Amino acid sequence: MTKLFLLADDDFDDAELFNEAVMNIDPHVDFRHVEDGHEVLNFLKGQEKKMPDIIFLDINMVLVTGWECLTMLKSNDEYQNIPIIMYSTSASSVDIQKARKLGAAGFLSKPSDFRILEATLKKLAAVEEVWLWE
Repeated sequence: MTKLFLLADDDFDDAELFNEAVMNIDPHVDFRHVEDGHEVLNFLKGQEKKMPDIIFLDINMVLVTGWECLTMLKSNDEYQNIPIIMYSTSASSVDIQKARKLGAAGFLSKPSDFRILEATLKKLAAVEEVWLWE
């Protein structure tokens, strides 16, 4: 069964690394990239058949931030059940708590080691239900 990972990140280099990690871990994971929260909403509106299995949202995007997008998605009946993982260079406990409070399924700090990113995405691709909070 093919899974769909959607990444919203306005850093092209980070998106390329994410894409490479996805391609390395599982040929059954389809990766899509958009540059901000507004494009996430446009992407979802265009999906008639398959919604993303996981949406990864960078916090700091220029037009529509990850926080704004998370809030919009969780307040929309059509999208509120899609697992969303905040994906950021931040490891701040304040950001992590905010993600939890706003309904994210988890928080993933962008790892400095590519192998850690691959291992994390491999685990996420293998599970049926995404929930990273302990």
